[in-house]
Parts: sequence; structure tokens; C-alpha cells
Amino acid sequence: MQRLLLALSVVILGLPAIAQADSWTGEDKYLHFTVSAGLGAAAYTQTHNRSKAFAWAILPGVLKEIADSQTDGNNFSGKDLAWDALGAFSGVQASHWYFSANRLTYVHHF
Repeated sequence: MQRLLLALSVVILGLPAIAQADSWTGEDKYLHFTVSAGLGAAAYTQTHNRSKAFAWAILPGVLKEIADSQTDGNNFSGKDLAWDALGAFSGVQASHWYFSANRLTYVHHF
């Protein structure tokens, strides 16, 4: 998890060189955060591994930004990706706390 966060931090910090005029609090930032948080929580309930859940939760945001960079008049937004990462981390961590051994647990019977 630490390696993934370190790599993501390096990427995000390197993006200002290609950043456009994009506000940190733009109208779509809450969507990036909430969707990634929901995906992070859902991914953790399936994997029970914070690193894997974070990777699965951030993947749609990364793919969206790559797709955005391929269209005319639209650029890759490091700020959108930062909100995606913050949301994914928040969702994974909240789910980890909620479903930990000290809290709610469940068992699958097949």
C-alpha cells in the first residue's frame, strides 16, 4: 500500500507540468471523490486487501483521465486524479475500519 501511494504521489506531483487551468474545487471534483470513495468501499468488501481495493477504485479515474486526454479540447487533469485518489483512499479506509475484526463481521456460507 505504501509503495502504491508513493508512486501515485510522484505521478500527481509531476503532473503540474502538463496541467491546464483547472480549479482544485471545480464543479466535478465532488463526483470524482464520491464515485471513487464508493468504489473503494465496495472493492475492499470484496478483496479485504487495502492495496488491491485502492488499485481497483482508482482505475476508472485513471482510465477516464486518459480518455479525456485523447479528445480535442480536453486535457488530462492531475487535480481530478488527486480527488479520485483521495476518494478511493477514504472509501477503502472507511470500509476497512467498518469491516475490521473489532467491528461488523460476516461469514459467507455456500
